[in-house]
Amino acid sequence: MITVFICEDNPKYMELIRSCVLSYIFMEDYDMELALFTPKADEILKYITTFKVNGLYFLDVELEEGDNGVELARKIRQHDPRGFIAFVTAHQHYMQITFEYQVEAMAYINKNDANLEEKICDCIKNAYAKHVSRADEGRFIFKSLNGRQVAVSYSDILFFETNGNSIDSHTENDAFQVKHKLYELEEILPSNFVRVSKSTILNINKIYSIDKNIVGVSEVQFYKTHKQVHVSRLYYKKTLYPKLQARLAGYSR
Repeated sequence: MITVFICEDNPKYMELIRSCVLSYIFMEDYDMELALFTPKADEILKYITTFKVNGLYFLDVELEEGDNGVELARKIRQHDPRGFIAFVTAHQHYMQITFEYQVEAMAYINKNDANLEEKICDCIKNAYAKHVSRADEGRFIFKSLNGRQVAVSYSDILFFETNGNSIDSHTENDAFQVKHKLYELEEILPSNFVRVSKSTILNINKIYSIDKNIVGVSEVQFYKTHKQVHVSRLYYKKTLYPKLQARLAGYSR
């Protein structure tokens, strides 16, 4: 989960950013929450020193009380080194100061930009995509179990498949919803996962057999389970067959 923080002392921009964050998170059904919006830097610091977070921080550079936004960012880095920081400012010359502080901001958003709300949404989208991609480093994805988030290894996944408006991940004996869209999964999954239809991504390492019917649709069977998926002739030729050939070539070396 990404925890979102807003530190802004202008009520107009505070409300604009807050409203944008809440509506975009809801619309995209991201695993994110808005934890705190405040004009006071010390309240942000108190929260992140009390609770361990993966944060996205929208920081005004000029704050009337306490640290300025750049100094706050430097202190945030001490507690949340992989957090995402976006500076929201009407003064672009402050960008150079952020470089000098070496806080590694992911975005600099101009308050006077006519597309300010769009820029904020883009920042949320990019932060979430990067957060999701970090799961690839550990080779796992999460499922909910009794209110807890439980890690499931990519190696246990047979396939991902659309189910109405959601995406289900299938293992040999289980199926659970994930919060990613298929196109997001394509970007973060390892190379043994391949798109085989508009609605399915499968793990080629789990394939037991492939049977073709008279119209050219391929039926994929998996090890140790009755579950199966279907691959159209187009996707078989375009994605699955080349991937299988590449794997076989690798084994023959």
